[in-house]
Amino acid sequence: MGALMSEAMLTLDQASLRYQLVQDQARTVKGRVLSALSIRATKPVEFWALDGITVEFHKGEVVGIIGPNGAGKSTLLKVMARILEPTRGTVVARGQVRPILDIMSTMNATLTGRQNAYLYAAIHRIPREEMTAALPAIEDFTDLGPFFDVPVKTYSSGMATRLSFALATQFAPDIVLVDEVLAVGDESFARKSYFRMKKLIDGGSLVVVVTHSLQQVEQLCNRAILLWAGKVRKDGAPRDVIAAYQQALRTGAA
Repeated sequence: MGALMSEAMLTLDQASLRYQLVQDQARTVKGRVLSALSIRATKPVEFWALDGITVEFHKGEVVGIIGPNGAGKSTLLKVMARILEPTRGTVVARGQVRPILDIMSTMNATLTGRQNAYLYAAIHRIPREEMTAALPAIEDFTDLGPFFDVPVKTYSSGMATRLSFALATQFAPDIVLVDEVLAVGDESFARKSYFRMKKLIDGGSLVVVVTHSLQQVEQLCNRAILLWAGKVRKDGAPRDVIAAYQQALRTGAA
């Protein structure tokens, strides 16, 4: 599964994302007076969820992004997917991007699994007849049985994840962004997902995975990135990056 070091499929150059937080100042004397007068006393606070991310991803790579809670991992995927626009810096994707992030936000809960498949096709400009031909394989992969024709609002998180994963990976997109999907579901689904992603990688797709499972990163990925406080702390071979992360945890740096 070695990466083919061709032109980058996904490039981030100094990508940064700032949140403007509001800190309540009601504990100060001035704040209490203003609060009594119904004048909100607040102080803006800047928080950089991502800070100067510069990295390239290439065809055939499967990259695991690891780090402690609050490091900015899921935020980074959303910036890659252009769900969030960076405050500064650039993100350039070359090819189709299929994010598997907030599962329920990508589906209509009142529609059935089958109906959501056609909705997905419409959103991603997949011909209806192509989706119709792919439905048996999608239905088989999800292993939802009769629930494939039941509204998604009745699904468990694992069932919704299986459907979302099957739709996003069925049509061999150029770039797949995955957030903790393999952590949801049983061992059988995890195994099927692993082989599905390996097939995508062998076909030249780029796969970027956010996960807390270091074992999955070591088994599945050919590259890993340690994200820490919104910055890339280490980028390289999975075993080396995992070792650096574990060392940082041991020393209490998290």
